[in-house]
Amino acid sequence: MIIFDLVLKALAVCALAVDFVLYFGTANIMAVTGAGVAILLPLIFMQYKLLNRFLEAADYGQTTRDKLASMLTYLKTKFFTTLLSVSGTYLFGFIAGSLVYFYKTYGYVRPLDGVDFVVFLTFILIGIVLNFVVNQGQVKYHIKHLETCLKDLNDKNLELVTENIELQRKSDRSNKILLALVLILGILLLIIVFKNIGFIVK
Repeated sequence: MIIFDLVLKALAVCALAVDFVLYFGTANIMAVTGAGVAILLPLIFMQYKLLNRFLEAADYGQTTRDKLASMLTYLKTKFFTTLLSVSGTYLFGFIAGSLVYFYKTYGYVRPLDGVDFVVFLTFILIGIVLNFVVNQGQVKYHIKHLETCLKDLNDKNLELVTENIELQRKSDRSNKILLALVLILGILLLIIVFKNIGFIVK
């Protein structure tokens, strides 16, 4: 899931770069595509670090008990952050794809009326929510499976993991807040594109 999303983020960066070239000379579109790339690149770096942490948690050099404990700790602490990042990819992909569509169809971003804006916003919200819910369902399944395995070991390992999870959750709040702000910023970029705030499009 993480690797696939890294590929999608990289493709979104490429698409936004293409949009920058296509709309070269149109100030607001250039600003939006540049901002999109500037947001996605740190997200790619952050998600790459999360991938490395996941690989460390799944290190085959550990004992079975330690591996189960580290995997469960990761999934219960870091994966919500990953889910936010994965869901946010849809937003930036939608922006990049919409700009390509408008350029191919009209040669510029045509101003949208109220109905158009509601439809676009609805598609975005449905895509983000579905992405989050489906991936979260898969993660919850794996968490339940890991908890069952640790209980079957008949020791206090699950209690220690729970304590460690609570500590890591507190330290991970800043990342969750940051990703929530990124999603909000992405929606604002979309509004700038479609409502042409402060710029002339044509």
